[in-house]
Amino acid sequence: MSEDDLLGRRRLRSSVGKQPLVVRRADQDSQREMLDKLAQLEIALVSVKDELKAIKPPARGRRFDARTMIALGAIALSITGYVIEDARNTSRQDTEIESAMARLAVVERTQAINTEGRIRMEVELQQLREGQEEIKRLLEQHDRRSAREVRQNQ
Repeated sequence: MSEDDLLGRRRLRSSVGKQPLVVRRADQDSQREMLDKLAQLEIALVSVKDELKAIKPPARGRRFDARTMIALGAIALSITGYVIEDARNTSRQDTEIESAMARLAVVERTQAINTEGRIRMEVELQQLREGQEEIKRLLEQHDRRSAREVRQNQ
């Protein structure tokens, strides 16, 4: 098999199972960072290709070149895997942060509602206490008057 056949098959295999990376709700900074990493990877691959073209094949044949290409392809795939994994981790972290912020907002709203209700209840309790004290005074006054009237009638 020639090197071109190996590379042709390699390209067919790698393009068949590719799925696009889906990054949801990622802020622009992480997207920019991801694009920068991918650009660096592409630049590195171009420079490796240029260096490989500059290397003269050994006297034995193209066997060395095919192995080198396979090794470089494996390295490129590893680097790509790390970049994609980092993007997924960043996306997952962003999603977790957003959901935590939403839960915090719900808790804060509930706390505000509970605080308002507690303040209203305290005001109403104070008014009830004042009303009870007033009723007690009126009852005591009534009892004193009743006791005076009973003494006067005797």
